[in-house]
Amino acid sequence: MSDATTRGRLLLLLLVALAATLLPVPVATAATPSARAGCSADAACRTDSDGDGLDDALDGCPAAASTNPTGCPSAERRARLRWREGAGRLEARITSPVDACAARARIKLWRVRAGADLRVDSENAAASGRRRFRVARGARYYVTVSPSYASGQAECLKAASRTVRVPRR
Repeated sequence: MSDATTRGRLLLLLLVALAATLLPVPVATAATPSARAGCSADAACRTDSDGDGLDDALDGCPAAASTNPTGCPSAERRARLRWREGAGRLEARITSPVDACAARARIKLWRVRAGADLRVDSENAAASGRRRFRVARGARYYVTVSPSYASGQAECLKAASRTVRVPRR
């Protein structure tokens, strides 16, 4: 055998061993319903309450069916940006039907310019989904929110606001 073949086989063996240590091993005990029904610890005995094909032990949202990898449904988000003349600041507001998708969302503020836009700031929204930014006047700005996961509730989708021109003094 060549050295390359030996290394390849060793690498494959190492990956299989690593995967075996990381995968959960279902254990049926006398306390579980599957053990009382005479099930062994195979896939046929696993529970899937919402019918989405994901075992409840791995499902992020076992009560809500979803095709997402986490098992949680997707939640829309909306990003709005407006100029607050009295405060002299831009105010970003993130809204969503799932409160956790708006609260503490990571908001990126962008300044529109020729070529690539410039990221000016990146801050977390307050629990209310709002954040104010002090910016230079006479420029155009917009905000974006990256997709995220609200544990046990939803997969929060990305959002972008319209462009807002900040007036000169």
